[in-house]
Amino acid sequence: MPGRDISVCFTMDCERIREFSPPGGPADWALSERSIAGFADTLEHRGATGTFFIVPETAEQHASLFRSLRNRGFELGLHYHPQAFLDGRYGRYLGEYTRSEQKEQLAAAKNRWEDHLGLPCASFRSGNFSASDDTFPVLAEMGFRQTSSSLPGRHAPQIAADWVGAQMHPHRTDAVNRLASGQLSLFEVPVTADPTGERPGGGVDPLHLRLESIARAPYRQDNTVLGPERASTQTRPEDFFALAERMVRDQVDKQIPVKTIVAGTHNMFEFGHPDDIVSSYLIALIDQLKQIAVRNGLTVIPATIEDIRKGMDES
Repeated sequence: MPGRDISVCFTMDCERIREFSPPGGPADWALSERSIAGFADTLEHRGATGTFFIVPETAEQHASLFRSLRNRGFELGLHYHPQAFLDGRYGRYLGEYTRSEQKEQLAAAKNRWEDHLGLPCASFRSGNFSASDDTFPVLAEMGFRQTSSSLPGRHAPQIAADWVGAQMHPHRTDAVNRLASGQLSLFEVPVTADPTGERPGGGVDPLHLRLESIARAPYRQDNTVLGPERASTQTRPEDFFALAERMVRDQVDKQIPVKTIVAGTHNMFEFGHPDDIVSSYLIALIDQLKQIAVRNGLTVIPATIEDIRKGMDES
């Protein structure tokens, strides 16, 4: 029944190994491959799906794996950190560059990504959610159809990632204001967050569905993933799962026509391994979302970011 479904998308940002990625990344390529494969297997085994956002160098390293994942129904998109591209010649965050500079970098990254995978690229996520008002029109000009580059409520102007006041639900992007909905052909599908609620530890982010933000995730020891965040911004597991329920309920109450949940993680955890705590949170979130949907009279539809855009087109 129209309006009684909720599209659930699990996303993974596939980073370059830590040695060549100042923003953070997996310790080595072997861990990266296990993490990506384990994430996909876990989703499939529980009837879920999602989107892999991949930096060009990781696309090259794992090209065969990614092509097989696409054949299994997963979506592949471009992920971009200027500092982790090529030889590290770009030292700033994407949103700090001018429109022409962004277009030059993104065109080079898209071309390399497509060359490595032998596939067209229509989906995008910015590293650290960094963007300016020029980013969405640049992406639209380049032929991207969908993006997931906003974290509503993030306030990190020091990395050009300020999403205070951003739209919380999927929408057409605007040609002059990244926070607004508009008429561009490019759709933005935000990560699920509650910008009106608590900021754990007073950090830059509101509560949001990033698996490794849950307290006791072991990677916090070296703090290599979250950029401006720190260990004090950890989220308690009970708050994380309550957020998922609250955001589903909010969409029902507001009668949002295309309801979504978008969760995220990175390729640096042993997904599929019984002892990996982040992997256990993934399983718990998949299972809890099914129960939350039932309590709210909804049916979970496994979705990619592209699937959500198509649902918007049809609504």
